[in-house]
Amino acid sequence: MSRQFVTVAEEVHFLFPESAGARARVAGKPAHEFFKRYGAQVPAEDWNEPGTKQGVYMIGPDAEYLEGAHAVSGNAAGLRKRLETALARWKKLRKEKGYANDPVPSVTSGPPPWVEAKPVVFRVFLRDLPRKKGDRSGRRFKKSDRGGPWMSFTKWAWNVNWIGFDDAAPFVTKRKAPKPIDDATVRRICRRVLVDNVRGQTGRWKPEDVKEAVLTKRRVEQKDGRWTIEYSGHAVMESAKQSYRPTLYGRAVWDSRKKRFDRFELVAIGDRKGAGTFNQRARDPGPAPMGIALVGWARPDAQ
Repeated sequence: MSRQFVTVAEEVHFLFPESAGARARVAGKPAHEFFKRYGAQVPAEDWNEPGTKQGVYMIGPDAEYLEGAHAVSGNAAGLRKRLETALARWKKLRKEKGYANDPVPSVTSGPPPWVEAKPVVFRVFLRDLPRKKGDRSGRRFKKSDRGGPWMSFTKWAWNVNWIGFDDAAPFVTKRKAPKPIDDATVRRICRRVLVDNVRGQTGRWKPEDVKEAVLTKRRVEQKDGRWTIEYSGHAVMESAKQSYRPTLYGRAVWDSRKKRFDRFELVAIGDRKGAGTFNQRARDPGPAPMGIALVGWARPDAQ
C-alpha cells in the first residue's frame, strides 16, 4: 500500500538545540542539517526562533517545506488543516521531482544508536502505581481526554527509557550465596534510569544524590547450561527537590554457553516525592508509589 507520509517522533534537542554551544555539537550532522534546511523555509511565525522547535512538521524527502509549526499539536482542527495543505503540496511536489511514492519499508523499533551498540541493553519502563482506593491523582489520562477506548495500562501515567552496558559480567554469578554487584554498576542504574520520567523529563541524579545503592545477585537454579539468577536490593536517591526510595527485585536467565541473557527483569518499586522542572509533578508531588522495570532487549539478529 502506498503512503504519502512517514510519522517520526524525535527529541528536538538532538535536531536543533537551543543553545549555541549545543548547536555547535550537532553542526554538520545529517539529521541536524536536514532539519535546518527545512527550518529555513518555515514562515517565521511558525518556527519559533530563537527557542525550542517542539512541534509538528511535514517535510519532503529533500527537506522541502510542506507545512508545520511549533507547538501546533494542541489545536486538532488547525493541525488537520495543515496536514491537508501538506498533502496537496506533496502531490504537486511528487510530480515535479518524480518522487516514487513507494510503500514505506517496515522497520523494527529499538533503542537509540548509542545504546543499541552496547553488548547488553535493557529497556526501561516507568509508571505510576495505583494508590489507595478511589485516588486517581496518578492518572495520566482523564476520561474527557480519551475520545475512545484505551488499553488498561493507560489508566496510569507511564513512559519508556533505555540503558546499555559494555559487559554482562556484573549481573552474572555462579554462586548460590548472595554476592554484591559492584557499586559503580548499581549507582549507574540509580543515577540514569531510576528517575521520575513517568510524565515528563528529569535529569539523572547527581553522584551525591545517591545515598544508598545495594543490589545483590545469586544463582538459584541451573539447567542445561542456563543459570537462573535472582537479584535483590534497595536504593535511596534524594536531592533538594526530589527523592525516590525503591526496593529492587529481579530474575534473569543466563545462557552460559552462548554468553547472553535469555531473559532479564529487574523491578524497582517505592515512593517518589517532589517535582523537577520538566517532569510535570508540580500538582502531584507525592509521596506516591512509582515502579520502574529494566527488561532485557533481544537483538533482532539473535539466534
